[in-house]
Amino acid sequence: MALSQQAKDIISELPLDDTLNSFQRRLRENINNPRREDIASLLGALVISPTAFKLLSPDRSSNLAAKLFSIQQHVRGGLVKLGHFNSLVHHVVSNSSDIDIWEVVFDIIDNLGTLTPPPSSIAPTFQGTPVRSSSSRLSDSETRDIVERELFFEIKDCTFRDVGGFCDKFLNTKSWDERQKEMLESVMAEHDGNMWKSFPTIPTERPVWDWLRSLEDSALSGAPHMLHTTKTAHQFKERKGQMDLFFQMPAPEASGIFEYKHVLVVGEQKSSYDTGRFKADFLQLTRLVRGVFIDQPTRRFVHAFTISASMMELWVFDRSGAYSSGAFDIHDKPDTFARALVSYATMGNDDIGLDTFIEREGKHHYVTVDGVDSNKTRIRLSRPIVRQNAIVCPGTTCYETQDSNVAKFSWASDKRKLEVEQLRLAETKGVRGVARVVAHRQITTIAELRKGLEFRKRHKFRNEDVHFEDIPSVGTIDISSHKRKSASDHRSDASESKKPRSNSQQSTLVVRKQNSKQIISTGKPSLYNSDGDMWENRIYSCLVISPAGRVISDFRTVNELLAAIRDAIKAHQSLYETGNILHRDISSNNIIITKPDTADGFNGMLIDLDLAKIRDSGPSGARHQTGTMQFMAVEVLRKTDHTYRHDLESFFYVLLWMCARQSWRNGFASGGEKPPKESILRGWEIGSFKQIAHAKEGDMTVNGLEGIIAEFPRSLDIVKPLCLRIRRILFPFDKDFRMSFRTPEGNPNQLYSPIIAAFDDAMKNM
Repeated sequence: MALSQQAKDIISELPLDDTLNSFQRRLRENINNPRREDIASLLGALVISPTAFKLLSPDRSSNLAAKLFSIQQHVRGGLVKLGHFNSLVHHVVSNSSDIDIWEVVFDIIDNLGTLTPPPSSIAPTFQGTPVRSSSSRLSDSETRDIVERELFFEIKDCTFRDVGGFCDKFLNTKSWDERQKEMLESVMAEHDGNMWKSFPTIPTERPVWDWLRSLEDSALSGAPHMLHTTKTAHQFKERKGQMDLFFQMPAPEASGIFEYKHVLVVGEQKSSYDTGRFKADFLQLTRLVRGVFIDQPTRRFVHAFTISASMMELWVFDRSGAYSSGAFDIHDKPDTFARALVSYATMGNDDIGLDTFIEREGKHHYVTVDGVDSNKTRIRLSRPIVRQNAIVCPGTTCYETQDSNVAKFSWASDKRKLEVEQLRLAETKGVRGVARVVAHRQITTIAELRKGLEFRKRHKFRNEDVHFEDIPSVGTIDISSHKRKSASDHRSDASESKKPRSNSQQSTLVVRKQNSKQIISTGKPSLYNSDGDMWENRIYSCLVISPAGRVISDFRTVNELLAAIRDAIKAHQSLYETGNILHRDISSNNIIITKPDTADGFNGMLIDLDLAKIRDSGPSGARHQTGTMQFMAVEVLRKTDHTYRHDLESFFYVLLWMCARQSWRNGFASGGEKPPKESILRGWEIGSFKQIAHAKEGDMTVNGLEGIIAEFPRSLDIVKPLCLRIRRILFPFDKDFRMSFRTPEGNPNQLYSPIIAAFDDAMKNM
C-alpha cells in the first residue's frame, strides 16, 4: 500500500532505529518457516513503537498500534496463517528502510481486515453459568428496533406455544359469579353458530376496534376493567409507541394520556394472519409487556394477546419467559374467545398477576416479612431505589423503608443459594462492608404460578441464530466434555460438581418429564430434574437489609464517588478472602454510598449477592445468569470462568462509566460544557458479547482509555491519573508486550492492595 506523505513524514520523524535488530537473527534462521512466537514478538515490538501510535490505520478508524495489537493477539491464538507475514519477515531480515517496513505493515492490516477477537487467556471450562443478554441495559429512549432485537435474545429460549391446560387455568368459569356468567352468555349471543355476527369483512384495525367496543358496550357493561386503544404514539406518559388494545382499571386522564402503571392486559392487533410475521408481531407484543413490567416491577405476571384477522393467541409473560394457548380462530372457538374477553374484563388482582403481597393503606405501602427472630414484622416501604428494565430476569426492585433499611424484591433461580443464605454466611464469617439481613420472606415461585400447565417444547423462531451468535444458549454446550480444572485457586471459581439438595430444600411441587413434556403437578420430592428443565424455576422473595444507602450513580462529589468505590472494593476483598464468596455481579446498581457512622466505617458497600457463589464450588445448575453488559469483564464476555480479578475489572468500568456518562447528568459540567453527542462507551451497551468484548479490549489500551477520559467533565480531571494507574495494574504487558487480561496466580492481594492504594493517593491529592 502506497503511504501518504503525512505517513512518510511521521515515519521519518520517529525512526525504528535498532528496534527490530534483535529479531533479525532469529528470523533469518527460520526465514522460510518462522515460528509463531517470533512473529508475535516482532508485532509486539512494532505495537509499542511511537510510530505505530502516531500513524493512522488504513481505514482511519484508530491508530496503527490498535490494529496491530489485535492482529498480534490473533497470531498468538493461532487464528492467523503465518504466510501473511512473509514479506515483513524478509524486509526485517534484509534490514530494509522504515518506509518499506511500514508499507508492508499497512498491507498486512489492509489484507486481514476485521478479525474476530482472540481467545481468552484463561481457557473456558464451560462449568460456569452461561450469561444471557438482557434488555435491562436499554433505556426507554432506545429505538424500537434496538429494544426488540435485545428482547429477542432475552426471550427466545424460554417461549412456549400450545401449552396444555392454559385455558383451563386462566379461563376457568367454575369459580365465576353470576355476573360473569351473564356477561359470557351475552357475548356468546353475538355468535350465530358459525361466526361472529358483526365481525368486519375486512378486519382492519378501526373496524375490529369498533366491533370489540360494541361487544363491550352490549355484554360487559359494569366490568371493572375497560378496553382501550391509542390513536397516536404520544398517548402514553412514559414512552413513545402505540398500543393497539389494552385493558386498564382507571379511566384515562381528561387529556387522553395513559400510564403503563395502570395497564392490566396488553393486546396487539393485525389485519391479516401471516405465520411468516409471527416473530415480528410477537416482539412488538413483548416490547409492550416489557413496558408494563418496568412500571409495575413487582407484578408477578402479565396477560397479553394477539388478534390477527380472526386468529387469536392468548399469552402470559412471567420472569421465566412467555407461554401461550396456541393460535385459534375466534369463529371456530367462540367460547374460548368469549371467556378470554370476560376474564380480562373481570379478573381479580391475583388472577391478573398483580402483586398481592404489598399491602396498600391510603398512600402508604407495607410488606409483612419474617424477622431474624422468626417473628412477623410489618415494614413500611418508602421511595423506590432500583428496578430492572427487562422481563426474563430476577426483576430486582428495591425500596428504602421507613426505618432506613432496604427492601429488595427479586426472583432468584431455585438452583442457586439464596442471597439471604449468602449474607448470613458472610455475617457469620465476619465479612465487613456487606449488607446485613434484617428480615426475609419467600413469596411464591414460578413453579407455583405455572402449576397445572403442560409444556411440550420451546418454540423455535425463524432465523433465531442471527446477531447474538456468540451467546451460549441452553442445550448448545456439552458440559460433560469440558472437565478442565484451573491451575490456580484464583484462576477459576467453578470446578466441582453440583451437590444434591437436602430434603428440607425440596418442594411439594414436582416437575415431571414424560414424552418430552414438562408437567407441573403435586407430589414429592424435587422441584426440578437432574437432566435439566425446559424453563427456569425462580423463587420470589423479599429481603430486608441494612443499612440503606444511595446507589453509586447518585454521587454528589468526586470524593464521595471515589470513597464509595474504594470501600466497596475493600468489601469485595473481605467477602472473597474472609467469606470465601465471589460476588460476580459488580455494577452501578450493586454499589451503594453509605454513611461511615452507620456502616461500620464504610463509605460504600456491596449489595445484591444473587449471583454470588462459594469459591471453587461447582456450577449452580441455573440455566443462565444475566449481567450488566456495560460492566462485565472482557474475559467473562468471552465465556471464561469468573474470577476475583474480573470483578475488579468491573469496578474499574463502573468508575469510568460514572465519570464519562453519569457525571454529566449529576451536574458536574461547568462553563457551558456539554457531553459528547456519541460517547465511546456506547460501544459497551449495544451489540453482541463478542462486539462488546472487542470494544472494551481496544478501549483498555492507553490510547483507547485516553479517549474515554477525554469525555470526563473538566471537574473530574483529577480522576484521570487514577484511571490510567488502575489500567496499568489490571492490564499489564507481558514480556512480549501483550496486554494481559488474565488472572495472576498467587495471593489476590497483589491486585487489591495497589488498586486501593491508588484510590487513597488520588483522594489525598484532592
